[in-house]
Formats: sequence, C-alpha cells, structure tokens
Amino acid sequence: MTVAATTDLEATFTDIARPPSFVDLRAFAAQAEALLRAQPGEYEGDPFLGNRAALVSSGAEGPVHFILLPAGSGAVAEMPGDEFVLVLSGALTLTAQSGDYLLGPNDAAVIPHGSDFGWTAGEDTAVIAMRYAKSEAAGRAITPISKDPAFAPSGKPAPEVLIGPAPECCNFNDYRVDEGRFVCGTWNSTPYRRTAILYGHHEIMLLGQGAVTFTDDAGRSGTFRDGDLILAEAGARCAWDSRTDVTKVFAIYRV
Repeated sequence: MTVAATTDLEATFTDIARPPSFVDLRAFAAQAEALLRAQPGEYEGDPFLGNRAALVSSGAEGPVHFILLPAGSGAVAEMPGDEFVLVLSGALTLTAQSGDYLLGPNDAAVIPHGSDFGWTAGEDTAVIAMRYAKSEAAGRAITPISKDPAFAPSGKPAPEVLIGPAPECCNFNDYRVDEGRFVCGTWNSTPYRRTAILYGHHEIMLLGQGAVTFTDDAGRSGTFRDGDLILAEAGARCAWDSRTDVTKVFAIYRV
C-alpha cells in the first residue's frame, strides 16, 4: 500500500508528483494510519512486514514506511533489509537471539538485514521505519539507539553555505554500515544558519531538544520543535535555521 506525501504542511498526502522536500512524518503517519484502519487486513504475512504504508514522492515509493501493529504478537523469519524503526505510540518488544528490546514512544532501534525476530505489542502500536534496501545479511544484532550517547566532536557545515558563525557539532553513531551509506545515531549542535543545500540522502530526524526551521527552494517553510519528526528527502534543497542548541536522533540513507 502507498500513501503520497504532501506539498503543504496542512494538505493531504495525495500529490505523488511533488518534488522532494521536507516532510512532517507525524502528519504522514496520521493519514497513513487512517488509511490502514479503513482497509484492515489487506496484506499477506506478518503485520510487521505487511501492514504498512509507503511514503511516495516524485511518483515513486521511497524507503520510509508507516507500520501499524495490532495488539498481539508476530514473527519475522528474515528481515529483508537493514531497517531503522521508531515507535510513535504504543509499546513494542522485539525478541531475538541477542535479547529482548522494549521500545516505547520516541524510542528507536535498527533491525539488521536477515534478522529472525518476534515482536509483541501490548496495544495497537504505530511505527515509522526507513529501510536500507542495499544492505546484506551479516549476522548483526538488533541495535537500540542510545538514550545516553557518548558524543564526540563531528564535522561542521561547509563555510560557503553558512550564514554567520560556524556551530560546534557532536555526534554518536549507534549503527553504521557500507562506509556510512546507512548510519543511525544522535547528533547535536549549537545554533547556526545555512543556505539551502542539496540533500544526497534521505534523513529522518527526531528532535529531542531545540527548534529548527526548514525552507525549501519553493519557499515552503516549517518550524519543528522537541518531539517533532521530520524527513529530509534525497533530492531536496533545504535551508536550515536553528536559533537554539539542537539535539536529534537521526537515520541517514545515502542514495
């Protein structure tokens, strides 16, 4: 099942021809959930892989999905790709040989390609996921995104795109494969502004602190704050404006 993304923060997710931009993923999830509930049971196999709606842009399905898990349990014999999952509402327990992983709202983890795992949801549970389809099964364990990351200094935006002083940035990668083509972790930064840059990757961002305003080439602007969930799509050109320190959980898929 597919759901198209929006060209406007208040619009419905119906414009499949829209150019890449930034997407309010909680707004996408709300409409995707309504669509899935209106057409229950129209999938094959386990709900974790089947009861999904894919975000669409430029007329094609992207790597970001909304998953609606009914209260109960299920099992996946083989995960078809590395997948970053973030719980929006409800509670999800993942059970694998490496242990049990309990995820509540705003908790995230990476389920590696080839994973054989069970899942349990105590109530209907909503999840945002991004799959790295180019991964290979390598026997990795499920990896939670740390709630207490050991930050280290990281790279800064290029000087030519900055408007004003350069920020101080720190980063911690929980999961990184294929020389960083798929990487998930936590990042923080002091305030900064930059002009629009071309995103060569899809990036999910869960803001845990601060606020940031994105503006795309069409002049569309949106400000996001603590708890908001955003996707910057590959091919988008967006400016960044943060007037406070920002911390975000991220998942990056370089295309």
